[in-house]
Amino acid sequence: MVQLSSLSRRSAALLLAAAVVLAPAAVDVAVAPPADAAARPVAAPLKNDTYVLSSYYGPRCMPVRSASAFHRGQDLGAARGTDVRAVARGTVRRAGAVRGFGQWVVVDHTIDGVRFSSLYAHLIDGDRRVKAGQRVSKGQHIGDVGSTGTSTSPHLHLEIWRGGYGTGRTVDPLRFLERRGIDLTTRSIRNYSRSVPSSCRYYTAAKVNFRTGPGTGYRVIRELQSNVTLGALPGDESGVWRKVTRSGRTGWIHRDYVSPGYTSQGTRYVLAGSLNLRSGPSTSHRVKRALPHDAKVALLRTGYRNGVWQRVRHGGTNGWVSARYLALNRDGARIVPKSSGRTYAWVDTSTLNLRSGPSASDRVRLKLRRDERVRQLERVRDGWVKVRHDGRTGYVAARYLTSSRP
Repeated sequence: MVQLSSLSRRSAALLLAAAVVLAPAAVDVAVAPPADAAARPVAAPLKNDTYVLSSYYGPRCMPVRSASAFHRGQDLGAARGTDVRAVARGTVRRAGAVRGFGQWVVVDHTIDGVRFSSLYAHLIDGDRRVKAGQRVSKGQHIGDVGSTGTSTSPHLHLEIWRGGYGTGRTVDPLRFLERRGIDLTTRSIRNYSRSVPSSCRYYTAAKVNFRTGPGTGYRVIRELQSNVTLGALPGDESGVWRKVTRSGRTGWIHRDYVSPGYTSQGTRYVLAGSLNLRSGPSTSHRVKRALPHDAKVALLRTGYRNGVWQRVRHGGTNGWVSARYLALNRDGARIVPKSSGRTYAWVDTSTLNLRSGPSASDRVRLKLRRDERVRQLERVRDGWVKVRHDGRTGYVAARYLTSSRP
């Protein structure tokens, strides 16, 4: 039997004492939570250090098209798939798909003797974890962070309704939880600044009626073209309608036609070797920049000004170009569609085969000469377009047609 010296016994005792002191730090995750945490009626919707606080409760500028101007919840940005937990025990009222929120869960609670509802939106799959009518406990895993519906990135949109969802009123989720012992600002990775801008700038997402009030029953002030600049105040809304200003006039537009950025009305490609992007719809307007051959441009309006001028956007710059020098796609088609539906083009090569089908292997029905006119019957597909000439119908290679009358 090995005997320990007094020095060895003393060293062993010191090591044991050190181990006892260090042990709690090594198993910190197993330490029971403080008693008051279990007694609280609420829990955080996401685990600590898994989220950032971004868009706050209250008035704001619309972050994306069709979004609200008054944010009725709190956004917590988190990685896709992060566990979403019920803030209190209760009964699931709704779970699944819904317009705007994408996928959601709504839970009804009674907290401190008062009826509340909590709403969790933009989930991956609203009814994967829970079903309507199911009882849930505080902190239970009820969903997963996603980016469904009107959303720009994965996050949880949390709403709290005092008096019940739909019948009561929303309250600030941060303050609601903080008053009950859960401070989300101290549990997050980062908190974005909580500030409200003095004004908002929007753009019409399409051609739309500008009305005197928030509804289709109100008089139309005027029709606005797509991508017209609008002014607004944060939070100025009535249901699905947004109160905006245009050229000194105040009116209302449905939210689906209001966007914080430009909305492309189609795509075209520069056919010419170089094409001037001008400040207005004529050659007398200033040249803002020259667009190179094959440059891709976004149409800001569907119609034309002064016959052939189109408003476009390229590389962050807006301007006007002659539509005669734009192609519908990169195959070189130079046909400018007419709103009347009767679109004509002219042959821009010495001879052009009118074929029975849309390929070079199809039978030649007729040889068209330069400057002869054809009528377009269908959209350009794979470089070929169906046309009619002198009662004969067939297909031609679209790159050899132009909308410019000779």
